[in-house]
Amino acid sequence: MGITRDDRAQAARQSWVVRLFYDTEGDLRGWRALAVVAFLAGAIVLGTVMASFAGAAFGPETLAWGALIVFLGIKIPLLVFVFWILMRQDGGYTQSDLTKSERMRVLESLVQQARDARGTPDEAQRLRWASREAWRIADEAPDDERQDAIAVAVEISGMKPAPPERARA
Repeated sequence: MGITRDDRAQAARQSWVVRLFYDTEGDLRGWRALAVVAFLAGAIVLGTVMASFAGAAFGPETLAWGALIVFLGIKIPLLVFVFWILMRQDGGYTQSDLTKSERMRVLESLVQQARDARGTPDEAQRLRWASREAWRIADEAPDDERQDAIAVAVEISGMKPAPPERARA
């Protein structure tokens, strides 16, 4: 089935590299990964510029060696790092992979988005979307958590769009 979240959490307790980029629950520390990618991209730009100047000053052989060093020393590690991150993510998750606290955070966010939709031109579409998402989460929730999820889905489904301006007047 691939690498699960529990597998990532187990690995996070073992490897210093994984601990650097994943928390103890197996979630990616996105800002750290982004910082490493940004650093390596900057190093590629700097290395390419330095190789170009060295090639202009010392000849084409220096340019070729500089380009080879930048490629092997920076670009390949960057690609390996990004590929490693992508392979560990295992294509996303399903609602059944969520913990109770994560599921409740998602449902609270849906309720907040539904409330924020009040008075917007696309209020009806936003409320329908939030309702569909809440019911999907409720359908996929484990039995012991389903009641709470259904209560939130019913709350969102009960929100009705405000009547149009002409109907209010």
